[in-house]
Amino acid sequence: MTDQDLLHALRSSRIPRADAYARLLDAYGEELYRRCILVLRDRDAAHVVLRDTLIAARAHIGRLEEPEQLGEWLHALAEAECARRLASGLRTAAPVGMSMPERTALVPVRVLNGMSGPELDGYRAHVAARADHFDRNGFPVRPDGPLRLRGVVALAPVALAVVCALLLVAFAGFVLARDHAPESAPGEAIPQSRR
Repeated sequence: MTDQDLLHALRSSRIPRADAYARLLDAYGEELYRRCILVLRDRDAAHVVLRDTLIAARAHIGRLEEPEQLGEWLHALAEAECARRLASGLRTAAPVGMSMPERTALVPVRVLNGMSGPELDGYRAHVAARADHFDRNGFPVRPDGPLRLRGVVALAPVALAVVCALLLVAFAGFVLARDHAPESAPGEAIPQSRR
């Protein structure tokens, strides 16, 4: 199946979603899965990212204009999904010396089972909405910067509260020090200690 045929299958509303996903998995599933394993160092996470990559691909296939760029576009989608997963801290500890799987025959079955049922419409809509940052050429923008920026922005209220609390403590210390300082009448010198 050519990339032009895959593009048509993904864009067509007459081709059932499961069939379009199966065709895409047959053509690119193994290489995308291996790429995800290399980045994430976790086979289970790679399954999830592969599934989300294919969901995002079908949801946003209209952004891709050139069929010959399909493979490159899918890899960019997979990298963006891997970056999103890493930035969100959902990565598990990687086994030392983890090797690439020799057989990946069950990957398509496992991925298709987790993405094509009608009960997953809400999840597919969530993934499609989440993967909405594309450049003017239709390629996904890695979420490294925006996710980090969102994390910093999310911490801003906490930082502001800490600064306010520190200012309040400093002001209270100033008031207490002023109230407990020895009083002197105007024009009266404070006695100095004698030697």
